[in-house]
Amino acid sequence: MSSIQKNEGSGVGAAFTSVLSCLQNQRRRLEVISNNIANINTIGFKASRMTFLETLGQTLGMEYTPFEQGKFSATANPTDLAIDGRAFFVVRSGEGTQYTRSGAFYFDEGGQFITQNRAVVQGWLMDQIIDSDTNSVSSSDASPDLGTIEDIVLDPQMTVNAIATRNIWVSGNLNAGLMAIQNVTATTDAFRVNVSGEVQNAEVTHELNDIISTTTPMVDGDTIEITGTDNEGNAITATFTYGATNDGTTVGDLLTSINAAFLGSATATLVEGKIVLTDNIGGDSQTTVNLEVGAASTGSITIPAFANTILGYTPKATTSIVTYDSFGTAHQLTIEFTKTANNREWAWAITTDGAETLTAGASGTINFGTDGQFVSNTFDDGSGFLEIDPGNGSTPLSVIINFDGSEGLSALTQYDNVTSVAAKKQDGQASGKLDGIRVDGEGYVIGSFTNGVVKRLALLGMATFDDPTSLEKVGASCFIPTNFSGKVTLGSALNQDSEIFSGNLEVSNVDLADEFIQMIDAQKGYQAASRIVSTLDAILEETTRFGR
Repeated sequence: MSSIQKNEGSGVGAAFTSVLSCLQNQRRRLEVISNNIANINTIGFKASRMTFLETLGQTLGMEYTPFEQGKFSATANPTDLAIDGRAFFVVRSGEGTQYTRSGAFYFDEGGQFITQNRAVVQGWLMDQIIDSDTNSVSSSDASPDLGTIEDIVLDPQMTVNAIATRNIWVSGNLNAGLMAIQNVTATTDAFRVNVSGEVQNAEVTHELNDIISTTTPMVDGDTIEITGTDNEGNAITATFTYGATNDGTTVGDLLTSINAAFLGSATATLVEGKIVLTDNIGGDSQTTVNLEVGAASTGSITIPAFANTILGYTPKATTSIVTYDSFGTAHQLTIEFTKTANNREWAWAITTDGAETLTAGASGTINFGTDGQFVSNTFDDGSGFLEIDPGNGSTPLSVIINFDGSEGLSALTQYDNVTSVAAKKQDGQASGKLDGIRVDGEGYVIGSFTNGVVKRLALLGMATFDDPTSLEKVGASCFIPTNFSGKVTLGSALNQDSEIFSGNLEVSNVDLADEFIQMIDAQKGYQAASRIVSTLDAILEETTRFGR
């Protein structure tokens, strides 16, 4: 064979090698495209691309996965999670640790947080109570030591323990403009006398027998019966005996007997001929009075009936709160505040309508300063705390009543404004069962319990890579690192510059129109390479013929 024939042969062989690599890579490109299209509805799927490099006269196809952010699809399922950012979920399967953007998770019968192919989601377990008022955890728990990442497994029968109440916080305002009103009872008509032909209202010095309503003069030993009730409802019974050597003969003498009967409770006076009985202290009152001539008396006087002219009034305010014993049993307490006769002072008393017994500290007095601010609280029995016997065998409660403000609440005040006092908070709780799960934007798995307690139960582990496009696909929308993807960095979504969206899934980022265009390009490349193969085959055939 001549040198010309040798050169031509070697050139055709090189051409064959090039075109065959082209055919192989275009076929691989079509496989990538078909895989993309097949996964157009796969959650968390990332479309792959193939680029071509020329090396030593051949075409080298390089497959890679550009990690573009996918759109979200709402599902209303709280354990469906989507990531906004560069991070990946971390999962563990029989093949080891893998990474995924597919957040279609759920809890299985054993409480494992798993993917659709039953890989276990990884993270950090925790136990942090969230304050319902501030939506935060205590400062000591705010930045937990995450430690080693592990399976997220939550007991579906999880409970929280009962906590006995140790503190009650009371805040708000007691109206400084409220004052107790004294009860007033008076005869419906006046006693009158005839003075020189002129009818006048009787005075205390007038004789009872001079009163116009006296139809038969009273004699020594005649009586007027005094009956009624004092301001607390206690029965009053007394007798006025007529006569100079007895209780007296004048209207004023009758008033003296009435005052003796109501001593310490009310005071009787004569106002424009009417007997007026006024409570000594303001407040709600049950005071009544009635005067009636004794049945055995000779004399006869028509005495007007008494009627209430000013109703006694005690400024009061009440508030209720539920407390818990060591069993988690609820006990409702009612706190009643009563304005006293002293300025800037209110009395308080606690009652309960259950089987529990208040054994100490059930009442006291609050004092305010001239600026309306809380000054002090004094327990009537000097105990310094409220003690409750629950009556069910649980540990007795010793409860501190806080009027001076704390736990985010302001102190109780006394301003000339509407009363708004309320027992707003206590630190006990009933036991509770796990009632619901959600995931917040930072990746905390949050459990809600039937007693109102909300806890952080776990934190999802999130991973980032220096070059996520170099991760290797291993199926089920999962990836594993390669030598080129860089070191994996584990942490929370927050410190991975990502955010979790609960009730959403990240859909596939496959662009169907673009895939069709890529498919047409691959088809054209494959067809063109095929024609080159046909041409080279014809050249070889001609070359072989020359050699003969």
